[in-house]
Amino acid sequence: MAKFKPSQSSIKRVFSKLRIIVNTDDGEEDYDTTWYPNGFASNQISIGHDGTGSNDAGLRFLRPLLPNNVKIIKAVLRVKSAVNSTKRPVFVIKGIKQPSTLSFDSTHRPSQQPKTTATVAWVPGADWAINTWYESPDIKSIIQEIIDQTEFTNKAIGIAIEDNASPSNNYENIWDFNSGNANAPQLILTIDANL
Repeated sequence: MAKFKPSQSSIKRVFSKLRIIVNTDDGEEDYDTTWYPNGFASNQISIGHDGTGSNDAGLRFLRPLLPNNVKIIKAVLRVKSAVNSTKRPVFVIKGIKQPSTLSFDSTHRPSQQPKTTATVAWVPGADWAINTWYESPDIKSIIQEIIDQTEFTNKAIGIAIEDNASPSNNYENIWDFNSGNANAPQLILTIDANL
């Protein structure tokens, strides 16, 4: 495979924020059984334990423009809080290990998709304020595993933020795409420009 030689404009695109850009690309899965494409209510995605069971988020980022030989230096998810919260959930972030993640729906829920071996724990550990952006720990190992697949197509990267044994009634609410595209989750990548 030939090495990718980016132009200055290509490098700029790779460093830009990837956003959810259509309403089928984020949502909430409750109890590994039910998919809510607009979040459970009020265009909010709950992640954690709602008192009945686990709630997970599915996020799909389109057209990442990443060649298979690129090295990810850093990758973080950014989500915007939809409520003031003093809860203390525990998350685990996993990648959807597919060459191009399919849109999520009731028959293609995040829990039904193959996941990356790499996972990253995320324990927010502090109060969240409404309409404030919060950043995950570095998930570069997850993104690298996805794009290192020889079949990776540059069409879509899928991420799941799963409840990871949060105490009952401990969850965070984040805005989804339908609340307004400026509120939608983001994936921010830093790559090694020396390709």
